Amino acid sequence: MINVVSSIRHKVRSLRSDESGLTIIEMMVTLLLMGIVGTIMFASVVSVTQTLTHSQANSDSLDIARVGMNRLAKTVRSGMSIQQNGSADLPPLVSMAPNQLTVYASLGTVPAKVTYSIDANRQLIESWYAGVATSSPYWTFSATPRTEVIARQIPTTAASLFTFLDVNGSPVANQTSTNSADLALVHAVAITLTIDSNPAKGGGPVTLVNTVSMPNQGIAKR
Repeated sequence: MINVVSSIRHKVRSLRSDESGLTIIEMMVTLLLMGIVGTIMFASVVSVTQTLTHSQANSDSLDIARVGMNRLAKTVRSGMSIQQNGSADLPPLVSMAPNQLTVYASLGTVPAKVTYSIDANRQLIESWYAGVATSSPYWTFSATPRTEVIARQIPTTAASLFTFLDVNGSPVANQTSTNSADLALVHAVAITLTIDSNPAKGGGPVTLVNTVSMPNQGIAKR
């Protein structure tokens, strides 16, 4: 760009070779070109800054979504039935809804009852109820949960978090239920987790989708 300015100045001076110094026209042309150069440089800096800001926002959203999805998938995959005294085993799911589920999970030597739900602040909350052994091989669960936020900034426009699938991979008829007969039909859960960590930065939401099977369906913890 400096070469362009010098070239123009040289041509203008060649037309006025009998005078020395800068003419008013030369000054005006030079100032105009400097203004154009400054505008282009400013626009470039703004564009690069916005790109970096959007990229950082997307990266933050992806990190949050990955952590949340990993926790959800691990717990759902470990879902198991619970043996009852004198009646049929309880299915792995305790309750299901588009943005909430409760599952009996085998994540250690002691089973747990785990609930995932989206609260009023659009946070994904995990509520963990520890298993308590009664007369073997039966279990009850603590009344007071341990709660933890595992994902934040779920947009209000996000798709349903859970879709419950039957043995053929089709959505079950009742997607909201606490009925054991409905819950026993669920063999997999499709999880769609959308995060927009900082809407003000303009990065846009990030969505992760995962279908998690429940291989322990019908197997009770003993």
